[in-house]
Amino acid sequence: FVSGVVFRFARMSAAGGPRRIPDGQYTTVVYGLIKDGKYDEAIKILNPLLQQYPKSRAALSLLAYCYFFAQDYHNAALYYEQLTKLFPDVEEYKIYYATALYKGGQYAESGRACLAVDNPQHSQRMLKLQAAVRYELDEVPASRSFVDQCLPDDPDVVVASGCLLFKEEKYEEARAKFTEAINLLGYQPQLAYNGALCFYKTKQYAAA
Repeated sequence: FVSGVVFRFARMSAAGGPRRIPDGQYTTVVYGLIKDGKYDEAIKILNPLLQQYPKSRAALSLLAYCYFFAQDYHNAALYYEQLTKLFPDVEEYKIYYATALYKGGQYAESGRACLAVDNPQHSQRMLKLQAAVRYELDEVPASRSFVDQCLPDDPDVVVASGCLLFKEEKYEEARAKFTEAINLLGYQPQLAYNGALCFYKTKQYAAA
């Protein structure tokens, strides 16, 4: 989330040539590949299907999902954008679109996409994403305003608070937040690194 410390956010709820799939078994094969994390292979099967059925919701959503988890966020965002236009009543596609833009480093575009999600059911998730976007754009006060609207005991919010405090050079307070997050989530290397970096910034080298 910040330069130096590692922020925790933006998750969603990994080759060879084209495979010959027997008729009637596409669904089974594709879902099997996705389950095994073979996203690139699933993409090679799905792309020809999308060419035949360019407005297929199943093909578009599966391709977007596979590209996202293959960390090709540019293509994931392209397909999620198509889904938002074809199925504007499905809020999840708008959320995934904004998230893919964020993961791909298109922060301003992600912030604009967040505004399209107006269902109160998703307010916490979108506030966290907006906070992350504003942080990456170095808009610390704006990021803080979104964090302050979130549930304070959400582990992501605790980490975000720590990152903001770190950015504000309040290293002891930031370290306390990262420790709180570890207590909530259990030991995680990224959070331990964040805490160690706080020790380093306060010249407590032995503790770091």
